[in-house]
Parts: sequence; C-alpha cells; structure tokens
Amino acid sequence: MKKQKPKTLVQAKHIQLGLEKYGGKESIEIQKHLENINWNYTAYLLEDGRVMLVYPDKSFGILYLNKEFLFQDMEKESLNNKSLDSL
Repeated sequence: MKKQKPKTLVQAKHIQLGLEKYGGKESIEIQKHLENINWNYTAYLLEDGRVMLVYPDKSFGILYLNKEFLFQDMEKESLNNKSLDSL
C-alpha cells in the first residue's frame, strides 16, 4: 500500500475540479485558525476529511490529509515565529 504524504501542492488547474469532485466546503473553523496566525489562504474541508488551503488568487493550493496535519504545520509555524516580545 502506498503511503500518502501529509500535504501535497495542488496546481491551479486542479483546484476547482477537486473541490467539486470531493465536495469541498469553506470551513469557518479552520479559517479562524488561519487568520490567527496570518496565513493568507481560504480553507476548504472536503467530504473525506482532507483540507485544501487555496491561495487568494487561486494560483495554487495545499492539500492536507486531515486537520491534524494542518494544525501540526500551523503550530510549527507559530513556534518558529515567536519573538521575545510575544513571550
């Protein structure tokens, strides 16, 4: 069985097709988390539990296997950006 990667880059031409095929709906919950760490994407939750983040001009997207992998990346990013002022 092929092991899936936790995240995959999605080309612009596949974004809309993927959202339609897998029932992607904007996720208010995930969007709030993205805004809290200043990630400039629109979050879509797919029917199978995967998450697609789409860049504002729809030039690319990032497809995560699930919310947990996304939240792990978000946590890593926020820890890397901690400055002494935010402690």
